[in-house]
Amino acid sequence: MLACEPSPSGVRGLGEAQDHYGVPVERAYRYAVSEDAFRYWQSVRRKRVAEVVLALRRPVGRYLVHTKGFYPPGVYRLLSGGVKRGEELLAAVQRETAEETSLEVRIERFLAIQHHCFAWQGQSEPFTSYLFVLVEVGGALRVGDAGEQITAFREVHLDDLLALAEQLEALPPDWNDWGRFRATAHRLVVEILG
Repeated sequence: MLACEPSPSGVRGLGEAQDHYGVPVERAYRYAVSEDAFRYWQSVRRKRVAEVVLALRRPVGRYLVHTKGFYPPGVYRLLSGGVKRGEELLAAVQRETAEETSLEVRIERFLAIQHHCFAWQGQSEPFTSYLFVLVEVGGALRVGDAGEQITAFREVHLDDLLALAEQLEALPPDWNDWGRFRATAHRLVVEILG
């Protein structure tokens, strides 16, 4: 089995995030992917050092998920976005929340760090996701950055995230590698918070 070293952090403020919002659970995942998916993750890593995944709880207690116009029909998922080189981790959480939702939030918990390894023909590409639980405290829900290409939002109960994970894992071949990757955060949120 091909080893995949965790991606070098390159993320500033990791210690501060842990000091303020708790020590996260850490998990490692390995995916055998297609050549196209492998090249995609190589290109992602050139643009960002990691990503934040946001489990944003609305005042009614449900979690916000979204879809984009180019996703397969009916596919929704948790919010996420890249951490830029040199960017503080908590600043990335706030920036991505503003870009995707325009909501005012309070960070409640640093939930998890996911170390992903994408493998194809003896090569591997690491990538890291930092999961946070956020609580809405104000504002009006709307996309703050049209470049995000978000076309709709939904609110789901915590347990409904498992159904979204199953849907992501069952996407057709062109989307399957992406879907399997995206499903892991949904499952982990339910596992830890449920």
